[in-house]
Amino acid sequence: MDVISNILGAIKLNAHVFMHSDFYGFWAIDTSGTNKATFHMISRGAAWLHLPDEKEPLALYCGDLVVFPNDAPHCISSAVEPPTINMINNQPGDMTLGGSPTGLVCGYFEFERHSWNPLLNSLPDVMVIKGEEVSKTALMSTVIECIVFEVESQYEGRNAMIDKLSEVLFIHIIRNHIQSGASRGSYLGALADKQISVALTCIHEQPGNSWSVEMLAQKTGMSRSMFSNKFHQLVQMTPMQYVACWRMQRAHEQFTNTNKSVAQVAESFGYQAESSFSKAFKKHFGYGPGVARKK
Repeated sequence: MDVISNILGAIKLNAHVFMHSDFYGFWAIDTSGTNKATFHMISRGAAWLHLPDEKEPLALYCGDLVVFPNDAPHCISSAVEPPTINMINNQPGDMTLGGSPTGLVCGYFEFERHSWNPLLNSLPDVMVIKGEEVSKTALMSTVIECIVFEVESQYEGRNAMIDKLSEVLFIHIIRNHIQSGASRGSYLGALADKQISVALTCIHEQPGNSWSVEMLAQKTGMSRSMFSNKFHQLVQMTPMQYVACWRMQRAHEQFTNTNKSVAQVAESFGYQAESSFSKAFKKHFGYGPGVARKK
């Protein structure tokens, strides 16, 4: 299994669309403050994106996709001037006001709270993927078209379909970020690196192996020092810190999904002593294996 699929399985990605409507007249919405990674699609018409750190608003048009991976403050509005707080009501507006409507599809991605999420942490606070860029990627464009079709349909099972399509959309957002080259110098950049990606794949495929920096460096064909430096530069942790972190994620998954004992899980991830494993687990998550089993 590839590294991204491996991580997505561990962090338990879920996605939901919570609003889809045509907005008329003056309107303004702000979905920040939810502790979720929200996204907005412009399905028709146009809008303005207001960000606290930007002097000028950004024009959004039909086909554009905006993502806030880390719940950044924002406002999307019909007005070029930044709306005041009391103007933001998250309502579609009065249809009788006439004019051309703006279609919005709003949703969010969520993950297990305890999960270490290098994918989300590698994304910028604000991502604007223009319609022209989306159209260049046939699969991503098709997924968005399907989401818009489903939200406007009355077919049975549409809510489940929309949520599953939105999960697929997140994967396309990750792919698009890697392929655009914007991920350089980050974890996603490490996945695109021919040498470091080999080490990451080894760790993910065999987390219980007795890995050492020397062994991983050998797998990549690099010297120990060059490998260690490059790995840390891209992943923001040492190779052995990453090994330990991934082991803990997989161990948590086993406590949640299996009836294996602490000793069995500890052994499967290379720990000879149950006490050493339990101590490392508690240090990583802030609670012990017994609590993890109840979550």
